[in-house]
Amino acid sequence: MRTPIVAALVLVVSCARTPIPVTGPAPATGPVAVRAPALPAVPEVDGPIAIRIVYPQSGQTITSRDSNFIFGSVGSGKATLRINGTPVRVYPNGAFLAFLPNPPAPSPRYELVAERGGESVRVTHSIAYPPPRAGAVLTPAPQPAGPAAKPEALATSRADTLAALVTRLESRMDSLHRTLTREEPIGWVQLGTANAAADSDRTIIGRPIPGGTYKWFFLPGTVVPLVSRGEGFARVRLDRDLDVFVDTLDARDVSATAAPERRVTSNMKLVPNANGTDVVIPVGQRPPYFVEETDHAIVLTLYGVRGNTDLINYASADSLVRTVEWEQLSAERARVTVNLRSAPYGYLVLWEQSALVLKLRASPRIDHGSPLRGLTIAVDPGHPPIGATGPTGLWEPVATLAVGMRLKTILEERGARVVMTRTTPDAVALGERPIIARRANANAFVSIHLNAYPDGVNPFVAPGTGTYFFRAQSEPLARAVQRGMVARLGLQDLGVNYDNLAVVRSTWYPAVLCEGAFLMIPEQEAAMRTPEYQERYARGVADGLEAYFRSLGTR
Repeated sequence: MRTPIVAALVLVVSCARTPIPVTGPAPATGPVAVRAPALPAVPEVDGPIAIRIVYPQSGQTITSRDSNFIFGSVGSGKATLRINGTPVRVYPNGAFLAFLPNPPAPSPRYELVAERGGESVRVTHSIAYPPPRAGAVLTPAPQPAGPAAKPEALATSRADTLAALVTRLESRMDSLHRTLTREEPIGWVQLGTANAAADSDRTIIGRPIPGGTYKWFFLPGTVVPLVSRGEGFARVRLDRDLDVFVDTLDARDVSATAAPERRVTSNMKLVPNANGTDVVIPVGQRPPYFVEETDHAIVLTLYGVRGNTDLINYASADSLVRTVEWEQLSAERARVTVNLRSAPYGYLVLWEQSALVLKLRASPRIDHGSPLRGLTIAVDPGHPPIGATGPTGLWEPVATLAVGMRLKTILEERGARVVMTRTTPDAVALGERPIIARRANANAFVSIHLNAYPDGVNPFVAPGTGTYFFRAQSEPLARAVQRGMVARLGLQDLGVNYDNLAVVRSTWYPAVLCEGAFLMIPEQEAAMRTPEYQERYARGVADGLEAYFRSLGTR
């Protein structure tokens, strides 16, 4: 998951990853829409008027261009509320959520007036906007059109804004082009430390551009050419056709030592083990690599490597691997394709005794009548230390722990062994959660979360249920869990999403992240306070896990 820059922003948008769905009928191949019972009724609260704004916080910088949401509570469901003169709905428990035009600069603020009977409370709530970038054209927040609002003036303003955006984009592209212009290496660096634990929990992240998305995951101790260093990043060369960027702290200069010997693959072998099969690829020194999954194969691209495999030794009985093939793609790039008898279930890439080892994991044996029996499921109640907060103050880690503990009970009732990443309100580091699951040899990992939208998105458009995965092997589990949650929770089906999230990057087991409901929506926050709805969330996830593993048993 991504770490927010502004701490205050974490309270709302730490789980803000749901794309705005396209409206229209679901495809015929999509999940069947089964409507669950309605949400529990929002309870009635009639206390003293007390305006509490959860988001945005006072003085917080808002990143939306023209409109944004504001939410919190007023203490009484019988009060009325106006924000900057606009009437805003107050829910029975006193919560409110509004999507309004941004207050005008240079002194942006919300004026909130809550009334009940003869009582009236007024609050002024100031926010901030990001400083203008050099060359940017500033446009005021939209105001209601009046007689003086001439169409030609509006058109000119929009054209100027578009021109400024194009200029900025061209400038960035020129900068990127200069950054990526081919240069000769200036030395050698070691990525991480070669003394790291001999498994893939610790990897070095490679990115396509500085500060970009995670794309490559290198073994610690890998030595590669250094092309340049910039602010916070090092540009390294994987082979003559590909440069990537790593954190400069992960790139230790080893130029004083001898350059690494040429990496050359020799004869490979397949070794069965208790979990599946190891594909052992002797290559001399750790190579940078990239893993791709297909329907029935694992493909390893090895950078800076010459293939020279003459013999591949297969085990006489191997239920996983059909064949292994290799090819030389270019002078410094080899590809090893491991063809499987069924879809990939889990794998790890390790470095052992001068060989790259691809550990392939067999899918578990499934009891069709009780598909979770004997399996180990890792349940991850999302957050803390961060997490979203609802209008009346329900904090995401509190609700996800309640759902996670209920899910544990349900899974155990269905025959599974459950490993929890946390059972208390105490924080658990993000990176530790998948490690807990792998060390427990989990058969699946599910992370429980509640969603929120980022600045600028109308929250009333499509708040619902979504599921996230990263590895291709996890996509079937994501679809099954999504169907289970939608059937139980009764919210809009937002589908499944590929997303590069920390807790679902692991490869040893299928892993998904669930966003059952939107905590920022008053009705959904109120529902998540109830044991009834927490149970429905948990049962939806359990139903999905059961359906997924049952499908494995019928292959």
